[in-house]
Amino acid sequence: MPEGQPGVEGEMPASPLAGSQSEWVQLTSAKEYVPRAAGLASGVEGPDVARLQRYLQKFGYMQASHLLSFGAVAKDLVQPPEVAAVFDDNTTQALLRFQEYNGLPLTGELDAATLELMQMPRCGFPDVTAADFVLKGSKWNKTSLTYAYQNFTSDLTPAQIRSAIASAFGLWAAVTPLSFSEVPLGNSPDIVIRFAGGDHGDGNPFDGPSGILAHAYYPPPGGGALAGDTHFDEAETWSINLPASGIDLITVAGHEFGHALGIAHSTVKGALMYAYYGGPHRQLESDDIAGIQALYGMRSRWSGWENLGGILSSGIGVSSWAANRLDCFVRGTDNAMYHKWWNGSNWSGWENLGGILASAPTAVSWGENRIDTFVRGTDNAMWHKWWNGSTWSGWENLGGVLTSGIGVSSWAANRLDCFVRGTDNAMWHKWWNGSIWSDWENLGGVLMSAPAAVSWGPNRIDTFVRGTDNAMWHKWWNGSTWSGWEKLGGVLTSGIGVSSWAANRLDCFVRGTDNAMWHKWWDGSVWRGWENLGGILSSAPAAVSWGSNRIDTFVRGTDNGMWHKWYA
Repeated sequence: MPEGQPGVEGEMPASPLAGSQSEWVQLTSAKEYVPRAAGLASGVEGPDVARLQRYLQKFGYMQASHLLSFGAVAKDLVQPPEVAAVFDDNTTQALLRFQEYNGLPLTGELDAATLELMQMPRCGFPDVTAADFVLKGSKWNKTSLTYAYQNFTSDLTPAQIRSAIASAFGLWAAVTPLSFSEVPLGNSPDIVIRFAGGDHGDGNPFDGPSGILAHAYYPPPGGGALAGDTHFDEAETWSINLPASGIDLITVAGHEFGHALGIAHSTVKGALMYAYYGGPHRQLESDDIAGIQALYGMRSRWSGWENLGGILSSGIGVSSWAANRLDCFVRGTDNAMYHKWWNGSNWSGWENLGGILASAPTAVSWGENRIDTFVRGTDNAMWHKWWNGSTWSGWENLGGVLTSGIGVSSWAANRLDCFVRGTDNAMWHKWWNGSIWSDWENLGGVLMSAPAAVSWGPNRIDTFVRGTDNAMWHKWWNGSTWSGWEKLGGVLTSGIGVSSWAANRLDCFVRGTDNAMWHKWWDGSVWRGWENLGGILSSAPAAVSWGSNRIDTFVRGTDNGMWHKWYA
Protein backbone atom coordinates (compact mmCIF):
# COMPACT_ATOMS: atom_id res chain seq x y z
CA MET A 1 0.00 0.00 0.00
CA PRO A 2 1.53 3.38 -0.95
CA GLU A 3 2.08 6.12 1.59
CA GLY A 4 -0.57 8.34 0.04
CA GLN A 5 -4.26 7.92 0.62
CA PRO A 6 -6.72 8.83 -2.11
CA GLY A 7 -8.86 11.88 -1.70
CA VAL A 8 -11.37 10.63 -4.20
CA GLU A 9 -12.62 7.88 -6.43
CA GLY A 10 -9.88 5.41 -5.59
CA GLU A 11 -10.37 1.75 -4.71
CA MET A 12 -8.99 0.75 -1.34
CA PRO A 13 -6.98 -2.45 -0.94
CA ALA A 14 -8.26 -5.40 1.09
CA SER A 15 -9.28 -4.33 4.58
CA PRO A 16 -10.22 -7.19 6.95
CA LEU A 17 -13.10 -6.68 9.31
CA ALA A 18 -12.55 -9.55 11.64
CA GLY A 19 -11.21 -13.03 11.14
CA SER A 20 -13.05 -14.98 8.44
CA GLN A 21 -14.83 -11.91 7.11
CA SER A 22 -11.67 -10.46 5.53
CA GLU A 23 -12.24 -12.26 2.22
CA TRP A 24 -15.63 -10.82 1.36
CA VAL A 25 -14.72 -7.19 2.09
CA GLN A 26 -11.98 -7.24 -0.60
CA LEU A 27 -12.65 -4.36 -3.01
CA THR A 28 -11.84 -5.33 -6.57
CA SER A 29 -11.84 -3.39 -9.84
CA ALA A 30 -14.96 -5.18 -11.11
CA LYS A 31 -17.62 -3.14 -9.24
CA GLU A 32 -18.27 -6.03 -6.84
CA TYR A 33 -19.16 -3.39 -4.27
CA VAL A 34 -22.26 -2.17 -6.20
CA PRO A 35 -25.63 -3.93 -5.63
CA ARG A 36 -27.36 -5.15 -8.78
CA ALA A 37 -31.04 -5.33 -7.88
CA ALA A 38 -33.53 -3.57 -5.62
CA GLY A 39 -35.68 -5.33 -3.05
CA LEU A 40 -33.09 -6.24 -0.44
CA ALA A 41 -34.43 -5.97 3.11
CA SER A 42 -33.85 -7.28 6.62
CA GLY A 43 -33.35 -11.06 6.72
CA VAL A 44 -32.39 -11.46 3.07
CA GLU A 45 -29.17 -13.34 2.30
CA GLY A 46 -26.99 -13.70 -0.77
CA PRO A 47 -24.23 -12.20 -2.94
CA ASP A 48 -26.11 -8.95 -3.58
CA VAL A 49 -26.40 -8.35 0.17
CA ALA A 50 -22.62 -8.80 0.35
CA ARG A 51 -22.22 -6.20 -2.42
CA LEU A 52 -24.47 -3.79 -0.50
CA GLN A 53 -22.41 -4.28 2.64
CA ARG A 54 -19.18 -3.69 0.72
CA TYR A 55 -20.65 -0.47 -0.69
CA LEU A 56 -21.67 0.77 2.76
CA GLN A 57 -18.20 0.02 4.12
CA LYS A 58 -16.33 1.45 1.17
CA PHE A 59 -18.09 4.81 1.39
CA GLY A 60 -18.03 5.18 5.16
CA TYR A 61 -21.40 4.07 6.53
CA MET A 62 -20.11 0.95 8.26
CA GLN A 63 -16.84 0.29 10.08
CA ALA A 64 -13.77 -0.69 8.05
CA SER A 65 -10.13 -0.08 8.84
CA HIS A 66 -9.40 1.69 5.55
CA LEU A 67 -11.68 4.54 6.64
CA LEU A 68 -9.20 5.62 9.31
CA SER A 69 -6.96 7.08 6.63
CA PHE A 70 -9.81 9.43 5.70
CA GLY A 71 -10.31 10.71 9.25
CA ALA A 72 -13.31 8.55 10.16
CA VAL A 73 -13.78 7.77 13.83
CA ALA A 74 -14.63 4.10 14.15
CA LYS A 75 -16.76 4.49 17.27
CA ASP A 76 -19.12 6.78 15.38
CA LEU A 77 -19.78 4.23 12.63
CA VAL A 78 -22.16 1.29 12.47
CA GLN A 79 -20.54 -2.04 13.34
CA PRO A 80 -19.89 -4.41 10.42
CA PRO A 81 -22.36 -7.26 9.86
CA GLU A 82 -21.99 -10.21 12.20
CA VAL A 83 -22.26 -12.58 9.25
CA ALA A 84 -21.26 -11.59 5.75
CA ALA A 85 -23.99 -11.56 3.09
CA VAL A 86 -26.82 -11.50 5.65
CA PHE A 87 -29.01 -8.36 5.80
CA ASP A 88 -28.89 -7.83 9.56
CA ASP A 89 -29.66 -4.90 11.90
CA ASN A 90 -26.22 -3.38 11.33
CA THR A 91 -26.81 -3.36 7.58
CA THR A 92 -30.19 -1.72 8.12
CA GLN A 93 -28.69 1.02 10.32
CA ALA A 94 -25.89 1.71 7.84
CA LEU A 95 -28.33 1.85 4.94
CA LEU A 96 -30.54 4.29 6.87
CA ARG A 97 -27.51 6.53 7.35
CA PHE A 98 -26.80 6.40 3.63
CA GLN A 99 -30.40 7.32 2.84
CA GLU A 100 -30.44 10.17 5.35
CA TYR A 101 -27.11 11.57 4.12
CA ASN A 102 -28.31 11.57 0.51
CA GLY A 103 -31.82 12.88 1.13
CA LEU A 104 -33.60 9.64 0.27
CA PRO A 105 -36.73 8.20 1.94
CA LEU A 106 -35.69 6.45 5.16
CA THR A 107 -36.93 2.95 4.30
CA GLY A 108 -34.00 0.91 5.62
CA GLU A 109 -34.37 -1.22 2.49
CA LEU A 110 -32.58 -1.21 -0.85
CA ASP A 111 -35.44 0.39 -2.72
CA ALA A 112 -35.31 1.55 -6.33
CA ALA A 113 -34.32 5.15 -5.55
CA THR A 114 -31.46 4.03 -3.28
CA LEU A 115 -30.19 1.53 -5.83
CA GLU A 116 -30.35 4.12 -8.61
CA LEU A 117 -28.06 6.45 -6.64
CA MET A 118 -25.64 3.68 -5.71
CA GLN A 119 -25.26 2.75 -9.36
CA MET A 120 -24.33 6.29 -10.42
CA PRO A 121 -20.71 7.20 -11.19
CA ARG A 122 -19.13 8.66 -8.09
CA CYS A 123 -16.02 9.19 -5.97
CA GLY A 124 -14.23 6.50 -4.04
CA PHE A 125 -13.69 8.88 -1.17
CA PRO A 126 -15.97 7.96 1.75
CA ASP A 127 -18.90 10.15 2.68
CA VAL A 128 -18.43 9.63 6.40
CA THR A 129 -16.22 12.70 6.73
CA ALA A 130 -18.62 15.03 4.97
CA ALA A 131 -21.11 17.46 6.49
CA ASP A 132 -21.59 20.11 3.88
CA PHE A 133 -17.99 20.89 2.91
CA VAL A 134 -15.41 19.18 5.08
CA LEU A 135 -11.71 19.93 5.40
CA LYS A 136 -9.17 17.13 5.48
CA GLY A 137 -6.97 19.13 7.78
CA SER A 138 -3.95 19.18 5.47
CA LYS A 139 -3.32 22.03 3.06
CA TRP A 140 -0.56 23.34 0.87
CA ASN A 141 1.82 25.65 2.72
CA LYS A 142 2.15 27.90 -0.34
CA THR A 143 -0.22 29.58 -2.77
CA SER A 144 1.70 29.15 -6.05
CA LEU A 145 1.24 25.51 -7.08
CA THR A 146 2.67 23.68 -10.08
CA TYR A 147 1.35 20.72 -12.04
CA ALA A 148 2.60 18.43 -14.80
CA TYR A 149 1.23 15.68 -17.04
CA GLN A 150 2.56 12.14 -16.85
CA ASN A 151 0.49 11.25 -19.91
CA PHE A 152 -2.69 12.16 -21.79
CA THR A 153 -5.86 10.36 -22.83
CA SER A 154 -6.35 9.52 -26.49
CA ASP A 155 -9.93 10.82 -26.24
CA LEU A 156 -8.73 14.41 -26.54
CA THR A 157 -5.77 16.30 -27.93
CA PRO A 158 -3.11 17.51 -25.49
CA ALA A 159 -4.18 21.07 -26.24
CA GLN A 160 -7.80 20.27 -25.34
CA ILE A 161 -6.73 18.57 -22.12
CA ARG A 162 -4.49 21.47 -21.14
CA SER A 163 -7.33 23.92 -21.72
CA ALA A 164 -9.79 21.82 -19.68
CA ILE A 165 -7.35 21.36 -16.79
CA ALA A 166 -6.54 25.07 -16.74
CA SER A 167 -10.28 25.83 -16.59
CA ALA A 168 -10.72 23.41 -13.69
CA PHE A 169 -7.85 24.95 -11.73
CA GLY A 170 -9.26 28.37 -12.58
CA LEU A 171 -12.45 27.62 -10.64
CA TRP A 172 -10.44 27.45 -7.41
CA ALA A 173 -8.00 30.23 -8.30
CA ALA A 174 -10.90 32.62 -8.86
CA VAL A 175 -11.96 32.54 -5.20
CA THR A 176 -8.67 32.01 -3.35
CA PRO A 177 -5.11 33.36 -3.39
CA LEU A 178 -4.01 30.14 -5.15
CA SER A 179 -2.38 30.13 -8.57
CA PHE A 180 -1.54 27.13 -10.78
CA SER A 181 1.09 26.82 -13.49
CA GLU A 182 2.19 23.92 -15.68
CA VAL A 183 5.82 22.77 -15.49
CA PRO A 184 7.72 19.85 -17.05
CA LEU A 185 7.31 16.54 -15.26
CA GLY A 186 10.99 16.56 -14.30
CA ASN A 187 10.60 19.83 -12.35
CA SER A 188 9.11 18.20 -9.23
CA PRO A 189 5.54 19.45 -9.73
CA ASP A 190 3.19 19.64 -6.77
CA ILE A 191 0.42 17.88 -8.67
CA VAL A 192 1.01 15.08 -11.21
CA ILE A 193 -1.89 14.46 -13.61
CA ARG A 194 -2.22 10.98 -15.09
CA PHE A 195 -4.67 8.96 -17.16
CA ALA A 196 -4.60 5.23 -16.29
CA GLY A 197 -6.84 2.17 -16.28
CA GLY A 198 -7.42 -0.70 -13.88
CA ASP A 199 -4.59 -1.42 -11.46
CA HIS A 200 -2.18 1.42 -12.10
CA GLY A 201 0.25 0.91 -9.24
CA ASP A 202 -1.05 3.15 -6.47
CA GLY A 203 -3.07 0.51 -4.65
CA ASN A 204 -6.36 1.98 -5.83
CA PRO A 205 -7.38 0.34 -9.11
CA PHE A 206 -10.01 1.82 -11.36
CA ASP A 207 -13.08 -0.26 -12.17
CA GLY A 208 -13.96 0.38 -15.81
CA PRO A 209 -16.47 2.75 -17.45
CA SER A 210 -19.12 4.63 -15.46
CA GLY A 211 -17.93 3.61 -12.04
CA ILE A 212 -15.15 5.43 -10.23
CA LEU A 213 -14.08 8.23 -12.55
CA ALA A 214 -10.90 9.51 -10.94
CA HIS A 215 -9.14 9.99 -7.65
CA ALA A 216 -6.85 12.57 -6.11
CA TYR A 217 -4.58 12.61 -3.09
CA TYR A 218 -4.63 15.20 -0.32
CA PRO A 219 -1.96 17.88 0.13
CA PRO A 220 0.99 17.03 2.35
CA PRO A 221 1.21 15.54 4.82
CA GLY A 222 -2.08 13.71 4.26
CA GLY A 223 -1.26 12.50 0.76
CA GLY A 224 2.20 11.20 1.55
CA ALA A 225 4.39 10.55 -1.50
CA LEU A 226 1.37 11.00 -3.78
CA ALA A 227 0.23 14.31 -2.26
CA GLY A 228 -1.82 16.30 -4.75
CA ASP A 229 -1.54 13.73 -7.54
CA THR A 230 -4.69 13.29 -9.60
CA HIS A 231 -5.51 10.21 -11.68
CA PHE A 232 -8.30 9.84 -14.24
CA ASP A 233 -9.73 6.49 -15.38
CA GLU A 234 -8.69 5.92 -19.00
CA ALA A 235 -11.65 3.55 -19.38
CA GLU A 236 -14.02 6.53 -19.37
CA THR A 237 -14.78 8.47 -22.54
CA TRP A 238 -13.58 11.97 -21.75
CA SER A 239 -15.26 14.99 -23.29
CA ILE A 240 -14.92 18.77 -23.26
CA ASN A 241 -17.82 19.71 -25.55
CA LEU A 242 -21.28 20.81 -24.44
CA PRO A 243 -23.59 19.01 -24.50
CA ALA A 244 -21.13 16.39 -23.32
CA SER A 245 -20.46 13.36 -25.50
CA GLY A 246 -18.85 11.53 -22.58
CA ILE A 247 -17.66 12.37 -19.07
CA ASP A 248 -16.95 16.09 -18.78
CA LEU A 249 -13.28 16.49 -17.97
CA ILE A 250 -13.61 20.03 -16.61
CA THR A 251 -16.27 18.96 -14.11
CA VAL A 252 -14.41 15.90 -12.85
CA ALA A 253 -11.05 17.66 -12.76
CA GLY A 254 -12.55 20.56 -10.84
CA HIS A 255 -13.97 18.11 -8.30
CA GLU A 256 -10.71 16.18 -7.97
CA PHE A 257 -8.62 19.31 -7.56
CA GLY A 258 -10.87 20.23 -4.63
CA HIS A 259 -9.62 17.07 -2.92
CA ALA A 260 -6.04 17.72 -4.04
CA LEU A 261 -6.34 21.06 -2.27
CA GLY A 262 -7.66 19.52 0.96
CA ILE A 263 -11.46 19.40 1.03
CA ALA A 264 -13.71 16.34 1.14
CA HIS A 265 -17.22 15.74 -0.15
CA SER A 266 -20.23 17.96 0.33
CA THR A 267 -23.73 16.87 1.31
CA VAL A 268 -25.11 19.65 -0.91
CA LYS A 269 -26.35 18.04 -4.12
CA GLY A 270 -25.77 21.16 -6.18
CA ALA A 271 -22.15 21.52 -5.05
CA LEU A 272 -19.22 20.62 -7.27
CA MET A 273 -17.85 18.60 -4.35
CA TYR A 274 -20.96 16.40 -4.16
CA ALA A 275 -19.88 12.76 -4.42
CA TYR A 276 -21.89 11.73 -7.50
CA TYR A 277 -21.39 12.80 -11.11
CA GLY A 278 -24.60 13.94 -12.77
CA GLY A 279 -23.24 15.63 -15.89
CA PRO A 280 -21.33 18.83 -16.62
CA HIS A 281 -21.09 21.21 -13.65
CA ARG A 282 -18.44 23.80 -14.36
CA GLN A 283 -18.83 26.23 -11.50
CA LEU A 284 -18.31 26.41 -7.77
CA GLU A 285 -21.35 26.80 -5.56
CA SER A 286 -21.46 28.67 -2.26
CA ASP A 287 -20.68 25.50 -0.30
CA ASP A 288 -17.58 24.80 -2.40
CA ILE A 289 -16.40 28.37 -1.97
CA ALA A 290 -16.95 28.27 1.79
CA GLY A 291 -14.87 25.11 1.99
CA ILE A 292 -11.87 26.26 0.00
CA GLN A 293 -11.82 29.71 1.58
CA ALA A 294 -11.87 28.12 5.03
CA LEU A 295 -8.52 26.59 4.09
CA TYR A 296 -6.86 29.30 2.03
CA GLY A 297 -8.85 32.47 2.59
CA MET A 298 -10.41 34.78 0.04
CA ARG A 299 -8.62 35.96 -3.02
CA SER A 300 -7.83 39.62 -2.76
CA ARG A 301 -8.33 41.23 -6.11
CA TRP A 302 -7.43 44.58 -4.67
CA SER A 303 -4.13 46.05 -5.75
CA GLY A 304 -1.68 47.59 -3.38
CA TRP A 305 -1.50 51.35 -2.95
CA GLU A 306 0.08 53.28 -5.84
CA ASN A 307 1.57 56.72 -5.17
CA LEU A 308 0.63 59.20 -7.91
CA GLY A 309 2.37 62.17 -6.37
CA GLY A 310 1.29 65.78 -6.16
CA ILE A 311 0.79 67.98 -3.11
CA LEU A 312 -2.95 68.03 -2.42
CA SER A 313 -4.86 70.33 -0.13
CA SER A 314 -8.16 68.39 -0.59
CA GLY A 315 -9.61 65.05 -1.43
CA ILE A 316 -10.00 63.89 -5.01
CA GLY A 317 -12.76 63.99 -7.60
CA VAL A 318 -12.63 61.26 -10.25
CA SER A 319 -14.56 60.36 -13.38
CA SER A 320 -14.27 57.97 -16.31
CA TRP A 321 -15.67 58.51 -19.79
CA ALA A 322 -14.34 55.30 -21.39
CA ALA A 323 -12.92 51.90 -20.50
CA ASN A 324 -9.49 52.27 -18.90
CA ARG A 325 -9.77 56.09 -18.83
CA LEU A 326 -9.50 57.98 -15.53
CA ASP A 327 -9.59 61.73 -14.84
CA CYS A 328 -8.64 62.97 -11.37
CA PHE A 329 -9.13 66.47 -9.97
CA VAL A 330 -7.68 67.95 -6.78
CA ARG A 331 -7.09 71.26 -5.07
CA GLY A 332 -3.43 72.26 -5.05
CA THR A 333 -1.44 74.28 -2.55
CA ASP A 334 -2.45 77.44 -4.47
CA ASN A 335 -6.15 76.45 -4.08
CA ALA A 336 -6.49 76.06 -7.84
CA MET A 337 -7.92 72.89 -9.44
CA TYR A 338 -5.42 70.46 -10.89
CA HIS A 339 -6.07 67.59 -13.31
CA LYS A 340 -4.18 64.31 -13.82
CA TRP A 341 -5.40 61.54 -16.14
CA TRP A 342 -4.74 57.94 -17.14
CA ASN A 343 -5.04 57.44 -20.92
CA GLY A 344 -5.05 53.64 -20.81
CA SER A 345 -1.29 53.22 -20.69
CA ASN A 346 0.29 56.17 -18.87
CA TRP A 347 -0.46 58.81 -16.26
CA SER A 348 -0.18 62.41 -17.40
CA GLY A 349 1.46 65.20 -15.46
CA TRP A 350 -0.59 67.69 -13.43
CA GLU A 351 -2.59 70.26 -15.42
CA ASN A 352 -3.59 73.56 -13.72
CA LEU A 353 -7.25 74.40 -14.43
CA GLY A 354 -7.36 77.52 -12.27
CA GLY A 355 -10.06 78.73 -9.92
CA ILE A 356 -9.93 79.30 -6.17
CA LEU A 357 -11.51 76.30 -4.48
CA ALA A 358 -13.00 76.07 -1.01
CA SER A 359 -13.68 72.33 -1.28
CA ALA A 360 -12.44 69.19 -2.96
CA PRO A 361 -13.54 69.00 -6.62
CA THR A 362 -16.01 66.41 -7.80
CA ALA A 363 -16.37 65.08 -11.34
CA VAL A 364 -18.67 63.04 -13.56
CA SER A 365 -18.73 61.95 -17.19
CA TRP A 366 -21.95 61.42 -19.15
CA GLY A 367 -20.53 60.76 -22.59
CA GLU A 368 -17.37 60.03 -24.53
CA ASN A 369 -14.70 62.67 -23.93
CA ARG A 370 -17.10 64.72 -21.72
CA ILE A 371 -16.25 65.72 -18.13
CA ASP A 372 -18.17 67.99 -15.74
CA THR A 373 -16.48 69.24 -12.57
CA PHE A 374 -18.00 71.07 -9.59
CA VAL A 375 -16.47 72.90 -6.63
CA ARG A 376 -17.45 75.20 -3.82
CA GLY A 377 -16.04 78.65 -4.44
CA THR A 378 -14.77 81.25 -2.00
CA ASP A 379 -18.30 82.75 -2.05
CA ASN A 380 -19.65 79.32 -0.90
CA ALA A 381 -21.61 79.00 -4.15
CA MET A 382 -21.39 75.98 -6.46
CA TRP A 383 -19.18 76.50 -9.50
CA HIS A 384 -19.05 74.38 -12.67
CA LYS A 385 -16.31 73.81 -15.25
CA TRP A 386 -16.52 71.27 -18.09
CA TRP A 387 -14.52 69.64 -20.87
CA ASN A 388 -16.46 69.34 -24.16
CA GLY A 389 -14.02 67.03 -25.90
CA SER A 390 -11.64 69.71 -27.17
CA THR A 391 -11.48 72.61 -24.70
CA TRP A 392 -12.19 73.47 -21.08
CA SER A 393 -14.97 75.97 -20.38
CA GLY A 394 -14.66 78.89 -18.03
CA TRP A 395 -16.12 78.75 -14.52
CA GLU A 396 -19.94 78.94 -14.27
CA ASN A 397 -21.56 80.15 -11.01
CA LEU A 398 -24.56 77.97 -10.10
CA GLY A 399 -25.41 79.75 -6.85
CA GLY A 400 -26.43 78.37 -3.50
CA VAL A 401 -24.79 78.71 -0.11
CA LEU A 402 -22.86 75.50 0.47
CA THR A 403 -21.28 74.17 3.65
CA SER A 404 -19.67 71.17 1.95
CA GLY A 405 -18.28 69.90 -1.27
CA ILE A 406 -20.55 68.51 -3.99
CA GLY A 407 -21.75 65.04 -4.89
CA VAL A 408 -22.66 64.57 -8.54
CA SER A 409 -24.08 61.81 -10.73
CA SER A 410 -25.41 61.38 -14.24
CA TRP A 411 -27.96 58.81 -15.34
CA ALA A 412 -28.28 59.89 -18.99
CA ALA A 413 -26.49 61.92 -21.65
CA ASN A 414 -26.58 65.63 -20.77
CA ARG A 415 -28.19 64.94 -17.38
CA LEU A 416 -26.49 66.11 -14.17
CA ASP A 417 -27.64 65.82 -10.55
CA CYS A 418 -25.74 67.74 -7.86
CA PHE A 419 -26.06 67.34 -4.08
CA VAL A 420 -24.66 69.57 -1.34
CA ARG A 421 -25.02 70.32 2.35
CA GLY A 422 -26.82 73.63 2.98
CA THR A 423 -26.55 76.10 5.82
CA ASP A 424 -29.25 74.09 7.64
CA ASN A 425 -27.06 70.94 7.32
CA ALA A 426 -29.74 69.32 5.16
CA MET A 427 -29.04 67.80 1.73
CA TRP A 428 -29.98 70.01 -1.22
CA HIS A 429 -30.36 68.96 -4.85
CA LYS A 430 -29.94 70.86 -8.11
CA TRP A 431 -30.09 69.29 -11.57
CA TRP A 432 -29.48 69.98 -15.24
CA ASN A 433 -32.19 68.43 -17.46
CA GLY A 434 -30.38 68.94 -20.73
CA SER A 435 -31.43 72.54 -21.30
CA ILE A 436 -31.75 74.40 -17.97
CA TRP A 437 -30.68 74.18 -14.34
CA SER A 438 -33.41 73.60 -11.75
CA ASP A 439 -33.82 75.49 -8.51
CA TRP A 440 -32.50 73.98 -5.29
CA GLU A 441 -34.57 71.14 -3.77
CA ASN A 442 -34.37 70.37 -0.03
CA LEU A 443 -34.05 66.61 0.61
CA GLY A 444 -33.73 66.82 4.40
CA GLY A 445 -31.42 65.01 6.75
CA VAL A 446 -28.71 66.35 9.04
CA LEU A 447 -25.36 65.86 7.32
CA MET A 448 -21.86 65.73 8.75
CA SER A 449 -20.14 65.41 5.36
CA ALA A 450 -20.49 66.28 1.72
CA PRO A 451 -22.98 64.00 -0.02
CA ALA A 452 -21.82 61.34 -2.49
CA ALA A 453 -23.96 60.30 -5.46
CA VAL A 454 -23.98 57.67 -8.19
CA SER A 455 -26.40 56.47 -10.87
CA TRP A 456 -26.54 52.85 -12.09
CA GLY A 457 -29.52 53.09 -14.43
CA PRO A 458 -31.91 55.50 -16.17
CA ASN A 459 -33.61 57.80 -13.66
CA ARG A 460 -31.91 56.07 -10.69
CA ILE A 461 -29.78 57.97 -8.16
CA ASP A 462 -28.22 56.74 -4.90
CA THR A 463 -26.84 59.25 -2.39
CA PHE A 464 -24.76 58.64 0.74
CA VAL A 465 -23.79 60.87 3.66
CA ARG A 466 -22.25 60.68 7.11
CA GLY A 467 -24.88 61.34 9.76
CA THR A 468 -24.65 63.01 13.15
CA ASP A 469 -24.02 59.56 14.64
CA ASN A 470 -21.03 59.15 12.25
CA ALA A 471 -22.78 56.24 10.56
CA MET A 472 -23.34 56.00 6.80
CA TRP A 473 -26.85 56.90 5.62
CA HIS A 474 -28.44 56.23 2.23
CA LYS A 475 -31.25 57.95 0.31
CA TRP A 476 -32.26 57.08 -3.25
CA TRP A 477 -34.43 58.18 -6.17
CA ASN A 478 -36.27 55.29 -7.85
CA GLY A 479 -37.48 57.24 -10.87
CA SER A 480 -40.59 58.72 -9.28
CA THR A 481 -40.00 59.36 -5.56
CA TRP A 482 -37.23 59.81 -3.03
CA SER A 483 -36.85 57.16 -0.34
CA GLY A 484 -36.47 57.92 3.33
CA TRP A 485 -33.04 57.77 4.96
CA GLU A 486 -31.60 54.25 5.44
CA LYS A 487 -28.93 53.72 8.09
CA LEU A 488 -26.04 51.52 6.94
CA GLY A 489 -23.91 51.68 10.09
CA GLY A 490 -20.19 52.04 10.53
CA VAL A 491 -18.22 54.71 12.38
CA LEU A 492 -16.98 57.12 9.73
CA THR A 493 -14.35 59.83 9.99
CA SER A 494 -14.88 61.14 6.45
CA GLY A 495 -17.39 61.48 3.69
CA ILE A 496 -18.11 58.65 1.28
CA GLY A 497 -16.82 57.63 -2.12
CA VAL A 498 -19.26 55.60 -4.18
CA SER A 499 -19.22 53.83 -7.54
CA SER A 500 -21.34 51.37 -9.51
CA TRP A 501 -20.05 48.90 -12.07
CA ALA A 502 -23.39 47.21 -12.89
CA ALA A 503 -27.13 47.67 -12.51
CA ASN A 504 -28.13 47.43 -8.84
CA ARG A 505 -24.49 47.25 -7.69
CA LEU A 506 -23.09 49.84 -5.27
CA ASP A 507 -19.62 50.09 -3.72
CA CYS A 508 -19.05 52.57 -0.88
CA PHE A 509 -15.72 53.62 0.60
CA VAL A 510 -15.03 55.59 3.78
CA ARG A 511 -12.26 56.39 6.22
CA GLY A 512 -12.66 54.55 9.52
CA THR A 513 -11.59 55.45 13.03
CA ASP A 514 -8.22 53.80 12.28
CA ASN A 515 -7.79 56.11 9.26
CA ALA A 516 -7.83 53.07 6.95
CA MET A 517 -10.17 52.75 3.98
CA TRP A 518 -13.24 50.60 4.57
CA HIS A 519 -15.56 49.12 1.93
CA LYS A 520 -19.26 48.22 2.08
CA TRP A 521 -21.20 47.02 -0.94
CA TRP A 522 -24.71 46.21 -2.16
CA ASP A 523 -24.66 43.04 -4.28
CA GLY A 524 -28.16 43.47 -5.67
CA SER A 525 -29.99 41.85 -2.77
CA VAL A 526 -28.16 42.56 0.51
CA TRP A 527 -25.55 44.91 1.92
CA ARG A 528 -22.18 43.29 2.68
CA GLY A 529 -19.05 44.42 4.54
CA TRP A 530 -17.45 46.30 6.13
CA GLU A 531 -14.12 45.26 4.57
CA ASN A 532 -10.83 46.85 5.69
CA LEU A 533 -8.70 47.87 2.68
CA GLY A 534 -5.88 49.42 4.68
CA GLY A 535 -3.94 52.57 4.03
CA ILE A 536 -3.67 55.74 6.13
CA LEU A 537 -6.01 58.33 4.67
CA SER A 538 -6.05 62.08 5.17
CA SER A 539 -9.19 62.61 3.05
CA ALA A 540 -12.43 60.97 2.10
CA PRO A 541 -11.98 58.30 -0.59
CA ALA A 542 -13.14 58.85 -4.17
CA ALA A 543 -14.29 55.96 -6.38
CA VAL A 544 -15.24 55.28 -9.97
CA SER A 545 -15.99 52.22 -12.11
CA TRP A 546 -15.26 52.03 -15.82
CA GLY A 547 -16.09 48.38 -16.49
CA SER A 548 -17.72 45.28 -15.10
CA ASN A 549 -16.23 44.39 -11.72
CA ARG A 550 -13.66 47.21 -11.98
CA ILE A 551 -13.30 49.88 -9.29
CA ASP A 552 -10.64 52.58 -8.94
CA THR A 553 -10.30 54.44 -5.63
CA PHE A 554 -8.22 57.51 -4.82
CA VAL A 555 -7.27 59.13 -1.52
CA ARG A 556 -4.92 61.74 -0.13
CA GLY A 557 -2.19 60.10 1.90
CA THR A 558 -0.31 61.33 4.95
CA ASP A 559 2.32 62.78 2.57
CA ASN A 560 -0.45 64.83 0.88
CA GLY A 561 0.17 62.90 -2.32
CA MET A 562 -2.57 61.18 -4.32
CA TRP A 563 -2.74 57.42 -3.79
CA HIS A 564 -4.57 54.87 -5.94
CA LYS A 565 -5.95 51.41 -5.18
CA TRP A 566 -8.04 49.38 -7.60
CA TYR A 567 -10.13 46.22 -7.82
CA ALA A 568 -9.82 44.19 -11.01
